[in-house]
Amino acid sequence: FALRAVGDSMVGAGINDGDLIIVRQQPIAEDGDIVVALLNNEATVKRLKIKDELIELVSENPEVRKIRIRPEDDLRVLGKVVGWKRN
Repeated sequence: FALRAVGDSMVGAGINDGDLIIVRQQPIAEDGDIVVALLNNEATVKRLKIKDELIELVSENPEVRKIRIRPEDDLRVLGKVVGWKRN
């Protein structure tokens, strides 16, 4: 599936506001993948970081804070970003 990027949280990865993001639908991802995730019913595009029991969604913009996933959070990976096209 595809979706339009909103915001500048992934500019360091080359994904800019308005870009068309190409996503391979899959329910799991690996450490370091850029994913489309649903976190507490809010969609986001971030880099997935997994270390032991710690899971984080990390922006590719130093001005945007990373999101540390807590046990009570509802996190679902919708897919892995496989490409993007400039708007």
